[in-house]
Amino acid sequence: MSTSPLLDAIRAAKAREDDAARELLIGVAQWADAHTTGALMPDLYGTYSHPDDDAYDAAESAWVSRFGMPGADTMLELAGAGAPEVSDFAVTELSTALGRTRESGRLLVGDVVEAKHRLPKVWARLLAGQVTAWRVRRLAQATRSLSAEAVAFVDAQIAHVIHTAGPVTVDRLVLEASARFDPESVEVAECDTRANLYFDLDLATPATSVGTASAVTADGLLDRADAEDLEHAIRHIAHQLLADGSTDTLAVRRAKALGYLARGQDPLPDTDPEGTEAEATEAEATEDGRAASASERRRDRATHTRTAPRRVVVLTVHLSDAALTGAPQVDSVTGTLGLDLARVENHRQLLTADTIREWCGVPGTQVIVKPVIDLADTVAVDSYEVPDRIAARVKLARTTCSFPHCRRPAESADLDHTVEYVPPDRGGPPGQTSTENLAPLCRHDHRAKTHPSPAGRPWAVRGLSPGHWLWTSPHGHRYLVHPDGTTPL
Repeated sequence: MSTSPLLDAIRAAKAREDDAARELLIGVAQWADAHTTGALMPDLYGTYSHPDDDAYDAAESAWVSRFGMPGADTMLELAGAGAPEVSDFAVTELSTALGRTRESGRLLVGDVVEAKHRLPKVWARLLAGQVTAWRVRRLAQATRSLSAEAVAFVDAQIAHVIHTAGPVTVDRLVLEASARFDPESVEVAECDTRANLYFDLDLATPATSVGTASAVTADGLLDRADAEDLEHAIRHIAHQLLADGSTDTLAVRRAKALGYLARGQDPLPDTDPEGTEAEATEAEATEDGRAASASERRRDRATHTRTAPRRVVVLTVHLSDAALTGAPQVDSVTGTLGLDLARVENHRQLLTADTIREWCGVPGTQVIVKPVIDLADTVAVDSYEVPDRIAARVKLARTTCSFPHCRRPAESADLDHTVEYVPPDRGGPPGQTSTENLAPLCRHDHRAKTHPSPAGRPWAVRGLSPGHWLWTSPHGHRYLVHPDGTTPL
């Protein structure tokens, strides 16, 4: 029996649900507009985003003069600066009608007021039925603390892609707006974070039983560059333990790796290519002449340490040459002196250029500057294997998995031939492994494209142009994947 009609019915039900959620937000906006004085909220925050006591006192006095006696209906600040206040009692009645608590109702009304009055471009797309309600609400919750100038910047940048933008994109844009329009707060937060780094091992808390006394918990807040170094070392040692025959889970091997780091031990025997075969044999033998077991080799190496080679942790950073020198720059958006920002692509982080300069200045750090890659170039080879120079271009051009709605990072994804590779000895054309015929796919979605589903067919994909793929599901539904996300067709 075909399940296509069932899938069609599910999609239709979801469309009706989305329409109802949009109508709810529009209705709540009308209710809020009918219960406001129209007075705009002042910006109650001063230097470094600290509350302005005078502004608060003035606002409180205005409420008292407006409503007279204490305990009367008041106007609630439910959105950011520049949005109108809403009657407390009106929100209470609306919350009750919707079966919500007072807190839940205030959150709903606050999201709606924020979106309508501070994100007008996004709100217009909601009215046109071009974006789902939950995306608008999530954006509104993220922008509520921004200044009027910062939220206008977010609205202009995100409105045309709000229907497909993922949480990472939204959050990073909000952080960028905060840094551009309130650089003082960013600098204060950065200084506070550096001053509050810590790492604790809970050796003092008594164990709850004898069986748990052999382990302790660890907790900390580390510098990101130090954490990258530590993660690289832990992952490397955990992999070595697996190669040496360990049957522990990955989590256990990672925990044991910290012990090896603390003792300066190497979990594997010396693999110096210049060592002789006799030295290798001697190292792997016990005193009675028999071959040493894996556990005996690990025990023997516990007393043997050697300096680990310097490891290089690679970060893909986008920043200007002026930012590297620390020269003051006028922000192209705000028109004032601002912070130099750096985008760490492979970890989707936005940092200040000061942090990057500090990392590069640590003694022993190896800084590798690679030339800018022209992603418009087509590079191709005949072999099935993907050379590093092609892999780098593909993953820089598409930073996430190319499957519909998938946002897993391309850095850890497979590179899939969009058009199936045919070996040259079987008549395949030259240059099949190229930047135009490769797309990043996470392992799960790569399997979905390769193997049949219960419907009897796998997913199919066709490359349309650089960064654009047309996917067809096993039941025949089509999805266009593009640089801004996924659009069902």
